[in-house]
Amino acid sequence: MKNNISKKRIAIILNIFIVIFEIIGLLLTYKANSRIAIEYYTEDSNILGLISSLLLLIFLLGNKKIPKWLKLFKYSTTICLTVTFFVVIFILAPMYNFDYAYLLFHNELLYHHFLCPILSTVTFICFDSLGSISSKETFVGLILTFIYAIIMTVLNILRIIEGPYPFLMVYKQSILMSLIWLIVILGLAYFIAYILKKLHTRFNNI
Repeated sequence: MKNNISKKRIAIILNIFIVIFEIIGLLLTYKANSRIAIEYYTEDSNILGLISSLLLLIFLLGNKKIPKWLKLFKYSTTICLTVTFFVVIFILAPMYNFDYAYLLFHNELLYHHFLCPILSTVTFICFDSLGSISSKETFVGLILTFIYAIIMTVLNILRIIEGPYPFLMVYKQSILMSLIWLIVILGLAYFIAYILKKLHTRFNNI
């Protein structure tokens, strides 16, 4: 019982930090660009992460049972934020001369590429006691990422938008390369979803 109370308190504290950092990151983004660029997966995942942490805080502070829809929403936004971090580390940084200092620590990127993804991953795995996650729910958790991938691919094909990421620029690479990138990104998302599920279950069964 004491362990559960301690985990809940830590979950509250970490989710408060996530909300604060997300707001700071969004304000810095708006200050730098005079808008929030929702065509970026990074911006979308952080906005959704802000909402899911805020909703979870409302239930935790009100001592209310976490509903299934919120569990899946928190799981899904954590997947998005973790994908954001790993895409920056393993895909974007190599494309941009391995400039990790800029991509991880420059202004709003400190919050949206580093702090919020790390905090979200840690709190989801170790402290957000949301119950077990089934294999079916692993695929449900990927819905937000799939929706983004489909929408942005279609918009690029129709030439309504270009990118915004190099691997989405379908007219600057072959069809085969576009398919390979799609498989790589979605495969990474599934792998992350699976690992998050396993670790969350492990730490919440202690």
